[in-house]
Amino acid sequence: MLDNVFPDQIFYRVAEPWMWETPVNAAEEALVEKAVDKRKREFRAGRHAAHALFREVGADCPALLRGMQREPGWPAGWTGSISHTSGICMAAIASTSKYASLGVDVEQATPLKPDILDMICSKDEQVHLRDIGRLAGAGAALDKLVFSAKESVHKTYFPLNGHTLDFLDARIELDWGNKTFSAFILNPEAKPRRPIRQLQGRFLFYGEWVVTCIALPA
Repeated sequence: MLDNVFPDQIFYRVAEPWMWETPVNAAEEALVEKAVDKRKREFRAGRHAAHALFREVGADCPALLRGMQREPGWPAGWTGSISHTSGICMAAIASTSKYASLGVDVEQATPLKPDILDMICSKDEQVHLRDIGRLAGAGAALDKLVFSAKESVHKTYFPLNGHTLDFLDARIELDWGNKTFSAFILNPEAKPRRPIRQLQGRFLFYGEWVVTCIALPA
């Protein structure tokens, strides 16, 4: 089922239970030495899942350290993304010969709290979600889907431009029938290394979670 959200040539892995509990290598453990137990478990799950993928593809990744903003520092020739929420953690990687950047996000498929909705979704997006809601049916957490999509936008955009997008710096349009979305960058980096005004992504409601993925072609 998860295959539907990941384009071709992207390798992904959902963390197994042991991955949450087992320490990773010393260099990686040092990054979370002072973290609370919850953060250590999430970190270990993501790193173990990523290392399993690199072994699967036969690529060398002795330690997955940090990039510019605490994101994973992927080895040369590879891009990737790690995401976790309550009960699940997943990692995805792709060769930079195929994809320039990769953003993956997983969230609990529950509605956003009303007091933060305006911080995540513009008024136009909220109207759009009400329209889509007629197709999706009652109970679909469409606002959380938009939140996840914007997280994937940030994870795709930041590694290329070193610029953090706010939630309202991108506008999401959903295609419910095809389970895809378009992301329009409204407030891009002024002098970007790679100009990006629009991104295309996929989404999936997966059990109690919603998963989004953006894979920007090389």
